[in-house]
Amino acid sequence: MHELNLIDKLFDLKFTSEYHISIQAGLDGFSFCILDMRKNKYIALRHIPLIVGKPQFLSKKIETIFEEEDKLNASYQTVSITYSTNKATLIPKAFAAPDHLHQLADFTNGLTRNEDILTDDLPGLNYQLIYSYPKELISLFNRKFSEFKIKHKSVPFLLSALNQRNEKKNTVLVNFEKKYIRIIVLKGLQISLYNSFYFKNESDFLYYTLNICHSLNIDPEHDEIMIGGYVADDSSYIRLLKRYLSNVIFLKPSSDFDYSNFFDKVQKHQFISLLNTYTCV
Repeated sequence: MHELNLIDKLFDLKFTSEYHISIQAGLDGFSFCILDMRKNKYIALRHIPLIVGKPQFLSKKIETIFEEEDKLNASYQTVSITYSTNKATLIPKAFAAPDHLHQLADFTNGLTRNEDILTDDLPGLNYQLIYSYPKELISLFNRKFSEFKIKHKSVPFLLSALNQRNEKKNTVLVNFEKKYIRIIVLKGLQISLYNSFYFKNESDFLYYTLNICHSLNIDPEHDEIMIGGYVADDSSYIRLLKRYLSNVIFLKPSSDFDYSNFFDKVQKHQFISLLNTYTCV
């Protein structure tokens, strides 16, 4: 995805104490959007692609962005952050014993000495998400903001789908990152699958998606496939998927807010987690 820097003429640094800023960070990119809470309107969207090989190098990249972006150094009424990583494990709450969470995260994804873990409950669902993050990244955010709330990127993505899905159907959620896809399968209020898969081309993507649909008895004519993340709505990935699955739907940001006119030129499903973060923190 290319770089974006879209600002409404209504934006004013003097009034940031009446704004909310949502930030999204990961190895593939750094984004933020700004909500004017007086007008209930999103008035800024910024996306900066990144190439970072390892999580421990991410904080230095982001610190450089902070030094160059005056909007990131203002004082906001509220701040929310989503962190994007595939080093995440979903477990039923019944098994979420606090004393064993580090051990579980290390067993499933491997923790380095530079990492720690966070956990997110999924509202309305009986699951907890455990994920690792670079310690220096949180230290950076603590230096920049007096207070903020942080979630894993898949939390607003999943809650967006819960609000938009047809509850009478099974739902396959596909979130595109630069190098991997995250697939979540919902059957009622049960999560049948939560996993990430590295892919290089359309064949890899189609193999994982169709294999999961077949294994979990997803009806290609009846059930829903909901898409978000870094994929264009007319890309070869989507065109190919539509050959095999009938109900391919792109997730939408919350209708509770207004959006500046420049959003008409943005494929908003690409920023679904970022734009819907405010509603779930």
